[in-house]
Amino acid sequence: MQTSTKAGVAGTLGVLAILGLPLLDPLTRARFINDWVIIWGFPLLLIVIIGVAVLAALAMKKTGATILIGILGIGGLIFYANARDYNTKLEYASTVHISNDPMPGLKERAPFLVAERQASSNLSGINGQIGGTDYLADSNHYSTIVDRKGNFNPGYAAIINQTIQLTGQASGKPCLFDEKNAHRRMDGWFHNSLTRAIAAKDSLLIAKKDDAWGYCDGDTPKIVVPVTKLNGWINPVHRPAGVAIYDGRTGNVEIRDEVRAGDLPGPAVALSYVQRVNDSLATHNGGWWSMVQGQSGLTDEVKDANDPNQGNHSAFSLAYKDAPGSVYASPFTSRASSRSIEDVALLESGHVKAGESPSVTLYHLEVPRQSNAATADKIKADYSSLNGWATGLSVQEVIPVSHDEWAASIGLNQNVVYRVQVKADGSSCLANADGEKIRCIDKDGKSAGTDGTQTTGSSDAGETPTGPAAEIGTLSNEDLAKLQDAVTQEVLKRLSAAKQ
Repeated sequence: MQTSTKAGVAGTLGVLAILGLPLLDPLTRARFINDWVIIWGFPLLLIVIIGVAVLAALAMKKTGATILIGILGIGGLIFYANARDYNTKLEYASTVHISNDPMPGLKERAPFLVAERQASSNLSGINGQIGGTDYLADSNHYSTIVDRKGNFNPGYAAIINQTIQLTGQASGKPCLFDEKNAHRRMDGWFHNSLTRAIAAKDSLLIAKKDDAWGYCDGDTPKIVVPVTKLNGWINPVHRPAGVAIYDGRTGNVEIRDEVRAGDLPGPAVALSYVQRVNDSLATHNGGWWSMVQGQSGLTDEVKDANDPNQGNHSAFSLAYKDAPGSVYASPFTSRASSRSIEDVALLESGHVKAGESPSVTLYHLEVPRQSNAATADKIKADYSSLNGWATGLSVQEVIPVSHDEWAASIGLNQNVVYRVQVKADGSSCLANADGEKIRCIDKDGKSAGTDGTQTTGSSDAGETPTGPAAEIGTLSNEDLAKLQDAVTQEVLKRLSAAKQ
């Protein structure tokens, strides 16, 4: 009897050991702990308890009790799922400070989509394909990660550092990874997995591919992965946990629990964390039922198919204008039918300390700005005399730069031609590649001087630019004809004076 008991125990332990073998792998162990123990642990416990109660009622042949336990159990799980989702949102929303002060000024940047498209022109001679592009606000650079081609996703090939002026094209310089020593990347397989290397440092760290960005430290490429950890069990929430830094020369992985502003050229807070905070503002100024019905709360999602920010609508990485540091800036509209921009959230992105939530401030705009799509349409109408609207010229990326001012770009796919400063009241000014104002439009849609004084004529008629910034290419056919007539009359007058 004892022999058979020992054999049974040994067999059970053997099965458990075999089942536990995958946990020797750092990435499998990390996913098991975070996904199955922390995220799904409590729901699974509830399911087990309900299942045991149902089986016990069945064993006692109590059909009515079995049905009642099943109904109450399913209802309880549905209630818990909704309560957990709402309470988790409230946890993230509790980190947001509401401010009635004016929003601080932010620096402009070249459009994200233009930088993304221009990166491919700097890919010559590199055996790889474009991965992700990020704006590094603290260094005013766009950085593009290039994935190396090959089986099992063998690491990164290069990082392209792009300097892009507010208008014009980019100048890019790559820094190359050491193919022998640095063979990992975030979506790599087996030994090529950077995610696995990070998990080997700490099984509780959560690293996402979309949060990773790169930069050139001199000639050395480095990948920065802002990481998070889960806090809580009944309502687990993510908390920043520092950054992982991957050296593209040596292949070493370093975990930093704290990053101070200015230590890195880009964000130290995970973009996925910012998105969770933004989603949590669905609870703003309302309860659970009003949130479910969409009657309250804020959203950063676009509501128009022709929104120029469609491909990159929120969490703009921007630097402060008059102070060091950088933020993620997210414009918000009401979750109801409104399309006007009513609030802007700024999340400090350059500083992080493990276990601490970053500072988030929600600024309410005294004068709501019309939607991005409406702003783009007004820019096209106000500056309809610009050449190229019919051949691909478009409004690109409308971003907040102060409490009542927004910046937009006008250009082609890979080239920015003009910049537009838009006020909340609808007035705007158009600037050329040198930053000189060409023309301004007041809030009523009438042309104004570059100093803001009103001029005669209407912008719809194609007001003639004045001063050294004037460009013949920006004139409408009507204005060009007027200019030609004026020149002809002046030439005739001078010829007549010369003959006398």
